[in-house]
Amino acid sequence: MESLSNPSSSSSPSAVLRERGNVLYKQALEPGLSASNQRSRLLKVLELYKEALAASLTAEERASCHKNIGMLQWTLCKFEFNQLLVKALHGNEAKVYVKHEDLSRSKLHLVRAVDAISKAMKDGAELKPPAWLDGLRNVLKDMIEWASEQTSVLSLSRSPLLQYVACAFDDADMPSKLKLLAYRTYIDTLFKEALCMRQTDGNTDHVACLSLLHDCNLYLTKAWSSFIIDPDEDRKCLQTEIQDLRGSVNVHICISEAMKYIALGDICLFSAVMDEESMDMEKVKDAMDFYRQASLATRELDMESEAVAMSRIGKVYSDLLSLPEKAHKYYYQAVRLALTVMSPSIERSDWYIYSVQKVKLHQEAVVAKENNEHERDRASAMERLQEKVAALKKAEERGSEALLKHVYDQHPHPNLERNIFPRVSTPSEIKVSLKKAIQHYHPDSNGQHGEDWKVLCEEITKCLNCRYASFKPVSSDLYE
Repeated sequence: MESLSNPSSSSSPSAVLRERGNVLYKQALEPGLSASNQRSRLLKVLELYKEALAASLTAEERASCHKNIGMLQWTLCKFEFNQLLVKALHGNEAKVYVKHEDLSRSKLHLVRAVDAISKAMKDGAELKPPAWLDGLRNVLKDMIEWASEQTSVLSLSRSPLLQYVACAFDDADMPSKLKLLAYRTYIDTLFKEALCMRQTDGNTDHVACLSLLHDCNLYLTKAWSSFIIDPDEDRKCLQTEIQDLRGSVNVHICISEAMKYIALGDICLFSAVMDEESMDMEKVKDAMDFYRQASLATRELDMESEAVAMSRIGKVYSDLLSLPEKAHKYYYQAVRLALTVMSPSIERSDWYIYSVQKVKLHQEAVVAKENNEHERDRASAMERLQEKVAALKKAEERGSEALLKHVYDQHPHPNLERNIFPRVSTPSEIKVSLKKAIQHYHPDSNGQHGEDWKVLCEEITKCLNCRYASFKPVSSDLYE
């Protein structure tokens, strides 16, 4: 409180009233007083300060009176809040369960404190020393810090005390840097509350989460209007933090929108299958639309949400519409996206496990189909080549040298550059020749010479690979 030591008879009426208020203020803070007595004395002090303000003759006197009124209102705010805690706190519970209306007294004093201090700063801007003005700025910062600390104590959502501070700063004639600090603190608290709500479990209330995120956006817009180019490092830091928050909030709005759409799609799908004797295709279409909206909402922003949506679309195609090829496209995309941002929670999720199983089954089915088609295509050629293949197997049984001689003697390659008689004088030469022969007769490079030749090359390559494998060193693991 701003006091006058040894006021003289020449002191102004405003100064005398303020001094009387200061004395009574000290008495009101003495220990041992009941809450009702303390409240009564503080309110009497407030009346004296208001009388002093009315009697002020200069801007400097008004600044001092507004400061005293603001500091007293701030004291009353904390006093009323502490009384609320005393009444509401039961046992050792971590949270204090109160209603928004229970904070009405503290809110009233807080708003009035901010208003009075902002007027004190305005009246004293050119008349009071810098230390006096810095002291008031620090009081306003203390209000933000106090409101933030009490958030962890109260059970109420949306941090009402911080909201009151932010709104009071918004309405008052307040330095923009202090507004930015209040906005950033409140936005950060709302954002964390929204994240906790979204990440708890599968029963997240996406509507409530989105509401919190949209509140963040409201105050981000207000903060954005206070941005200016300023060399002040504190302001730069605040503006950078707010810009980062803006990006994060927008991303999580998209994520929550996507999860909301997925939840709506699940409801439609459940209703389509369970509510009627036959499947309601209109509801299935509605579910697909919701899943596609979810995918679009987070495309290139959150791969996990997009992957969940893709998995849901795949499930509709595979389980309800019996379109496995279309289903595979979406399952594969879901798995690909999930692997990009893989985490333990994704790895354990039902949608990911189910998608992986579906992709694996589809790939196995494709391989089996291709093998069957390949064997079917080979069948007629193998019948024509039966004697040649039998002779090839006998040559393989006689060893690598016999096999190489048989291949190049009985089945010379149509490409003369590849039709080179092998060198088989030493084991190392045989190994090199086997490798060259595998390259010469590999079926992937021999399709242009007809189906019979390609099938024969497959059988030749199989025999060559078996003989080549016998030259590879045995793993040391066998001797451990």
